[in-house]
Amino acid sequence: MAAYYTAAEITPGIYHIYENSNVCCTLITGANAALLIDTGYGFSDLAGFLQRLTTLPLVILNTHGHLDHTGGNFQFASPAWMHPAEQDVYDLYQQDKASMLSFLQKRFLAGKISNPFPAHFEEDAYFTYKAVPFLPACDGQQIDLGDRMVQIIALPGHSKGSLAVFDDQSGTLVSGDSIDRSLWMMFAHSAPPETLCAALYQLKKRFPVGRILASHAKTPYPPQMIDAVINAIRHRNPDTDSIFIHPRHGYQALHHKEPITGIAGVSQIHLVYPLPHEENTPVP
Repeated sequence: MAAYYTAAEITPGIYHIYENSNVCCTLITGANAALLIDTGYGFSDLAGFLQRLTTLPLVILNTHGHLDHTGGNFQFASPAWMHPAEQDVYDLYQQDKASMLSFLQKRFLAGKISNPFPAHFEEDAYFTYKAVPFLPACDGQQIDLGDRMVQIIALPGHSKGSLAVFDDQSGTLVSGDSIDRSLWMMFAHSAPPETLCAALYQLKKRFPVGRILASHAKTPYPPQMIDAVINAIRHRNPDTDSIFIHPRHGYQALHHKEPITGIAGVSQIHLVYPLPHEENTPVP
């Protein structure tokens, strides 16, 4: 049976960790500490798996409050850094576990993902609300790992408090769900697409990004992915974009498909955003 977690060392000291539910977390190791960015769903023993990669003290950061990024927080004794706006998002998704797990099961039965649930998974225990402590993280905050300093960058869009992390030593940007081939920005807790667009312009000016690690991509994106996301946002058109139906809750949004070239394995950026003249829907 294949391992539930697999880790790829992208560059010395940076591991991109994939779990079978089709989400990644990232570990950045320094001389004195290691930074774990996101904790996945928490279906299996992530804390135990990390012992194979490092015995350094862990600093934990959540890019945002969604269940597939914070679900494993309860496995760790230390609190996680997260933007304060994401506490309500975390609580919301803790209460939406049933529909999340049902959706994953449907994707598995349809052959779209590997089995997201390990053999020892206890569903009833998982449904229990996981109260975990958070520390407030903000744009510009630095985390000292010893021989490397990483910086937190605010990229509001997917959620208002979405964060990314830049490692200057390697030029690696860990983007969470803010830069990827599929961008969902139709939630009540999302920021407007133009807000993300402005933040990405600033990102390009301030940081020499050499590679991008996204939460739902096993391999790195080149820095050109930033421009691809900007173009998708700029070219969205409510008059011609198609209707998108949320796969778990059934509400409608708009779906823009932006063709791109020059990025291996990516032919389109998919941007999902609210219908015009409507507030973002309150369901997750």
